[in-house]
Amino acid sequence: MAILPRIPTVGFCLASGLLAFAGQSACTRADPSTPSQASPSYFSHSPKVCGIDEAREYFCDELLPRESALPAVPPYEDCPGVVDEHVGELDPTPTVAVFDPSYTEHIRKRQPPGNSCCYSWCSKITLRDPATVDPRAGCDDARAIRETYCLDEPEAGTSRPSPSPYERCPDAIAPPEVAAFYAPQGALFDPTETGTRRQRGFRECCYAWCSVVPQGGVSARW
Repeated sequence: MAILPRIPTVGFCLASGLLAFAGQSACTRADPSTPSQASPSYFSHSPKVCGIDEAREYFCDELLPRESALPAVPPYEDCPGVVDEHVGELDPTPTVAVFDPSYTEHIRKRQPPGNSCCYSWCSKITLRDPATVDPRAGCDDARAIRETYCLDEPEAGTSRPSPSPYERCPDAIAPPEVAAFYAPQGALFDPTETGTRRQRGFRECCYAWCSVVPQGGVSARW
């Protein structure tokens, strides 16, 4: 069965202009320790800890102006403290994203020459009742492909926990349409893919389902 390459997920970075769209392995925060801390003078969509059933999303840019009336906290004064041109996967994306020093440092170490400015915010995860999700839906079709979607582990946990040791991960969600070839109404937690991502250093929760390629093949956007 073919495996469809997945669009970078919640923790992705975007470098406009000269830089190409970066893959998830380079952009998702690996084993986060300290959530973002914004200056209290800024209107913050980036609290220190996201709430229950919320995932943190990220946006990074290399080509932001190097002078700002509202610079980020030291030693990142070359970055604006807030941006209003950012994109996310979970709706709704807030109108303002606040500078995230810990994620900026992480990305600068992974992507030389280290000029990235990164921002984060918390988005609500759309939950589903796992009893309403058929884990084998579409999988027996000859044109079926396996898709997965991963998001940052909710920092405050979830109201619908998966089995141990992944209690912070929701047991079923509605994957965002922008992150998949075909996003079903609901997808179940996938402990195998989650465990694989954890072994690579990414504290994520992953979900899997089967999509069916339409007659005539994949659409032009792929």
